[in-house]
Amino acid sequence: MAAPRANAIQIVRPPDNAKTETPEKPKKDATQRLCRNVLIYGTCRFEQSCPYYHPPPGTDPLAAPSTAPVTSPTKTSLSVHATPFASPETKDPSLSTISGLGAEHLAAPVFVPKTAMSETSSSPAPQSSTTPVPTDWANAAPFNPPVDGMPSMQQQHQQHPQHPHQPHQHQHGMGYDEGLGFDPQSGMDTSMFMPPAQRRLPEYHLYTGPLPHLAPGRQPMHSFFIPDELRRMVHSRQEATFANPGISQGLPAEVHVYHSLVPLGNPATMNNVSRVFHHPGPVYRATSTVDGNVYCLRRLEGYKLSSENAFAAVETWRQIRHANIVGLREAFTTKAFNDNSMVMVYDFHPDSTTIAEEWLNPDAIAHRRQAGVPIPERIMWSYVIQIANALKAVHTAGLSVRCLDANKILITGKNRVRINGVGILDVLSFDVQTPMGMYQQEDLLNFGQLVMALCADFVQPGHAQSIAQGLEYIGRVYSLDLKNLVGYLLGKPTALKTIDEVLRLAGPRILNELDALQAYNDALESDLGAEVENGRIARMLIKLGFINERPEFEMDPQWSESGDRYVLKLFRDYVFHQVSPDGKPVVDLSHVLTVLNKLDAGARSREKIMLVSRDSQSCLVVEYRDIYKCIESAYNELRSAGKAIRR
Repeated sequence: MAAPRANAIQIVRPPDNAKTETPEKPKKDATQRLCRNVLIYGTCRFEQSCPYYHPPPGTDPLAAPSTAPVTSPTKTSLSVHATPFASPETKDPSLSTISGLGAEHLAAPVFVPKTAMSETSSSPAPQSSTTPVPTDWANAAPFNPPVDGMPSMQQQHQQHPQHPHQPHQHQHGMGYDEGLGFDPQSGMDTSMFMPPAQRRLPEYHLYTGPLPHLAPGRQPMHSFFIPDELRRMVHSRQEATFANPGISQGLPAEVHVYHSLVPLGNPATMNNVSRVFHHPGPVYRATSTVDGNVYCLRRLEGYKLSSENAFAAVETWRQIRHANIVGLREAFTTKAFNDNSMVMVYDFHPDSTTIAEEWLNPDAIAHRRQAGVPIPERIMWSYVIQIANALKAVHTAGLSVRCLDANKILITGKNRVRINGVGILDVLSFDVQTPMGMYQQEDLLNFGQLVMALCADFVQPGHAQSIAQGLEYIGRVYSLDLKNLVGYLLGKPTALKTIDEVLRLAGPRILNELDALQAYNDALESDLGAEVENGRIARMLIKLGFINERPEFEMDPQWSESGDRYVLKLFRDYVFHQVSPDGKPVVDLSHVLTVLNKLDAGARSREKIMLVSRDSQSCLVVEYRDIYKCIESAYNELRSAGKAIRR
């Protein structure tokens, strides 16, 4: 009978000349698969919680226990030109860090498309079938559009070399590869192996970043017209343009060439008599059958046409297209509402409000008085300059606004105002006896009363003593220039009183508007560039949709499963059908956008990725430019066949 083993182990101090060895960690379940992080990076930061096998430190990661399943190499017939597999005895360290598929995939063939497409003179010739697989491609720098003022990815990698067996730490300011799991040493996109918390999920695109002068931290003056949420504003306007609340009972199905009428504004007050036009004036949103655009219809109830000459001014108003005037499109009379009505058709500005609703409602006035803070002078000068700019265009055309009121000044964007309701009083109060100069003087007086109401809301129009108190208040709260301008507008009408003098009094503050508008234009161009990139990705997806899973082409049901199309099928799985190590689907927007943007630049990209079939029996190392050539070749083949059928 064997003696029982001792339960205690005697601890003996090792001799001084003994070599210190790192104690081996207990092995986990040897039947589990080898961790891909070990194969890719050499280490795994989640070793304590990772369910996969981690070899002891200092050992070859490929020297897995004999019980660990290793897929045996099998031959796969692919109708593509590819270099042959390398010898199984070849163990290149650069290749051993890019694959977690097993030993038979370490020397995967490099795919070369069959179709010969035109390339630049600087592009190297494709390798012959007898050339062995290159082993130094993992050190090649990927295609990386340089960011303005930033070194390229290759330059940054040379300036900050990293240990080949340590996880790559992404530097800030590297463009679209920042924090996305791109490894410049291996040339692979390894974002699928990164934990979701470490991936930077973008909101919209990943191809280019904002220019330096558009980065966060702009001066308040430069962001004066730039909305805080530009995309949210655009989406809100789209909803306001196409939403149908379903409250069109009692409205005609069609008025003239307009249909789908939707009431706008407060339903409780839309039938009230307008204080400016002295007629009930409900407003509707409608769609034109002529051009399909959405317009705003203002209906004046109970109007009877007294003279056809009353519509003469409408044609002149139609010719005025100004940034601070709501454009008038046409005017007509109708009985579609079961009465005599005049309809004025204007440009539709969704999600707009008025100056009265924004600044002169009781709640806003009470809040300003309680806080003791008036409307900012920067906003006041902006309103003055924009309205004066509109009046200059109107008076130069020989017209007058005649409805310059806080309820008729629309705020159509951040600090953007437009005069609304132009041309209505020219038709309602048609008068050929009064000279136009008198109406223009009335515009200037109404302009002064509007500015006075915004600066000093306690002033009652028409009272000289109240106006004097308002001017004194403006002189204490605002600048002297603004006080002088309001005093000029509220002065007695004279022949020398013109809108040109108002613009002269505004002085250098007009340059502030120009500066803010140019900054706004830069921001819009930046967002337009993002949308252009989204369009390029959409076209790439459309081409892939035409090619992938096509049932039959030219009597060949296997057309989409062979040749260059088979590579596109593997690429589709690489982009959209990736799974995590535990078998769960990886829904990573950053990975999809990054890969598609790299593919869009594929004609100039030598970066390589590894494509693996669903059964893990086929493995190809493909450059983005090869995939790009496959897409163009297959798509052109389909397009040529479609043109032949149409002929």
